[in-house]
Amino acid sequence: MSNEFNIGNRIFTGHNDIEGIFLCGYEWGYGKTDQAEDETGLSIEPNFDAKYTFSNKSPCYGEKAFKWRYDNRIIKWFELWGHPLNREGLGSDFDKSFIQTNWCNTQDNKIDGNCYEKLMQTEQINNFINHISGFKPKIIFFFGSRLINALQDNRVTKQFTDIMGKAKSNPDRKIKDFDGRKFFISFQDFEKCQVICFPHPSSTRALSDKYIELFSDEVSQTITNYKQNKGIN
Repeated sequence: MSNEFNIGNRIFTGHNDIEGIFLCGYEWGYGKTDQAEDETGLSIEPNFDAKYTFSNKSPCYGEKAFKWRYDNRIIKWFELWGHPLNREGLGSDFDKSFIQTNWCNTQDNKIDGNCYEKLMQTEQINNFINHISGFKPKIIFFFGSRLINALQDNRVTKQFTDIMGKAKSNPDRKIKDFDGRKFFISFQDFEKCQVICFPHPSSTRALSDKYIELFSDEVSQTITNYKQNKGIN
């Protein structure tokens, strides 16, 4: 994470420093494996001086970065949507466009019982708005179904729209026919950005990648438009 911002990869000037793509979850994960490594002294000190993207954090964290379930599933979804990420070196300009962050600046193995109450804590709202103000992303991917509701809360909306412009519509909550458990996927456009909200990739039960793939047309077009506006091949 950056000292100035609560982010999970490095800032690349001209790519993700402004008008990039946000990947925003609830809070930073701290799994049982991480806890065990810390308790036994086997954890490796991260190299925060290294340059590393969301899709390839190994220059900072080593090979274990390729095993993180949350990251791996998001990377798989982008491949399903027709916009694969590169895990070699620093990848392409597209890979450098991403900023990983979270609504909350806390870290745990799962978000506390009353999730919405935590999201609405003043400190956590300020954390989210600080990152919106600092980076002004063009696309925000929420990974956690409660986040789109949090964005509609009066305690958040005014501050968000002061930065990203007025909402063009209410959230468009879509559900598709599927032979399995179905989830609402939410889309909302603002004057200066687009928001897409998915369930949490690593903790939502019975969430199928095949169901996520059904939303390829909507998501892919949004990303294609972003690439064209940024001059990314």
